[in-house]
Formats: sequence, structure tokens, C-alpha cells
Amino acid sequence: MPRYLPSLLLLGLLTLGGCSSLPALGPADNGVAALTGKEAKEALRLARVLRDNGRLSGAYEIYERMDQRQQLKGVYLIEFASVAAQVRSPRETFALYNRAREELGGNLQAMAAPQRLALCSGLARSRLAMGGAELAARDFQCALDVEPNNPQNLNGLGVALNIQGQNQAAREAFEKALAIDPANAAATNNLALSWLASGDSARAIGLLNQPREDREASLQLNLALAYVLDGHDDTARRVLLQTLDPSYAEPILRDFQATRERIANGAPLASELLAASQRPLALAEHN
Repeated sequence: MPRYLPSLLLLGLLTLGGCSSLPALGPADNGVAALTGKEAKEALRLARVLRDNGRLSGAYEIYERMDQRQQLKGVYLIEFASVAAQVRSPRETFALYNRAREELGGNLQAMAAPQRLALCSGLARSRLAMGGAELAARDFQCALDVEPNNPQNLNGLGVALNIQGQNQAAREAFEKALAIDPANAAATNNLALSWLASGDSARAIGLLNQPREDREASLQLNLALAYVLDGHDDTARRVLLQTLDPSYAEPILRDFQATRERIANGAPLASELLAASQRPLALAEHN
């Protein structure tokens, strides 16, 4: 398998996964009764309000202060780690999830299902972001043993398998994620990029061209790339102009055409796909 494809798939996992890793630990774990002290209970309530309203940096700062005061134990560390995963490095996040696992006894199989699900999926994402695909696949499978039809974890498992060269198993994971959640942009992108990297532009186009209520910019960009690789430049231009101003669309189209030419001259397909994906994704963020 070309070594560049995993980077492409990992990008899809991390940038399109959103806040799906924020866990729901169950009604019993959502209370604050287990905390001692009025100050700690009020701090936790505020952190959760900030978290639930998308103010993750502010929530992280409160959890961090609570942790420094040794007010967070067990499931509360999982909460802290889930917020940290959105704003801190994978290494820091992994350390928090690992601490939570140890404080809850270390044996994932013996834990309550919500705790096991949150820990396994959190550890998996952290490991994958640090390049540990084999252990990440194990942890994603741990999470799927608890919740088999979780599309985010199926997508993550697919990325981890693809990095290890298990391409067919990876595609099956992406396809299962899409069977459960047809609108899952991360799994759609990853499956389409997998087909593109194998040289099957037609299958990638078919997947990316399926009707959707809300077209993700990344899906449109990958669709345009697939059309260019298949020789349909005018169609690619129309796709780009649906979501981008001409001042953005035309340079992207030229870049895609240059990519096609380099591939025709013998450049590695997967490395060219990676290069083609980087600039359009950056531009899409400004629209």
C-alpha cells in the first residue's frame, strides 16, 4: 500500500470527526454527587455548561484547574480527557485517558459499558493520531464490542486498518459506517479516497456524487478531484463553482490538472492525492 494514503485518511478522521468523541457516560455518571465540596461541584457544572455550548477551551481550563486541585477522579477524568481531545495534543489526551483507565481499575473488560466505550474510543483516537495504528485498531474494536453500530468508531477502525495495509477490511468498515449513517462525511471521504488511491475514479465519483442534503466542502473538493482524474474537467469546474468563488475554484482546478499530468508522467498516485488535498482543504475553511 502506498505510504501516503494513511495520512490522507487520517486527515479525514481528525478534521471531520468533529466532537463525536465527547462521551455520554450514562445518567449515574452525569451527576455531581460524588464530588466533595461545593466549589468542586459548581466548577464541574460550569465546565459542563461550557462544554455543551461548544466553548471547549474554557471548559478545558476549568477541568485542568480541578485536576490540579485533585478534584477529578475516575469518570471525571474521562470527561476531562474528552474535552482535552478537542483542544490539546494527542499525547496529552492519551495520558489523561490512561490515567482514567488506571483509576478505574485498569481492566477495560470489567468496566461499565459507558466507561469502557468512552475509554476505548478515546484511547483509539489518541493512539491513531500518534501513529499507533495497530493498537488503535485494537481499541476501536474494544469500543465496537460495546457499541457495534457506532459510525465514528467504524470509520476510525477503517483508517487504522488501512494504515496497516488491510485495505479490504478497511473498506468494509467504511461501508458499514455509511450503511448506518449515510451522511457521515468522514467515512464517505475516506472510502472515496481509498478508491481514488487504487485508481478507481469511477467508483469514487459514484460515491461522492450521491445526493445529500448538506454538501460538505471536502466532499465537493474530492468529487472535483475525481472528475479531473477521470478526464472531466468541465464537470469538475461546475462542482467547484457550487461552493467556491471563481477566484478560488480556478486555481484549484489548475492544481488538480497539474496533479493529473504528474500522475500520467509516473508520479506516485497516493502522494499526488495527498498533495492535491492539502491546499483545497485549507481554502475551504475560509468559506
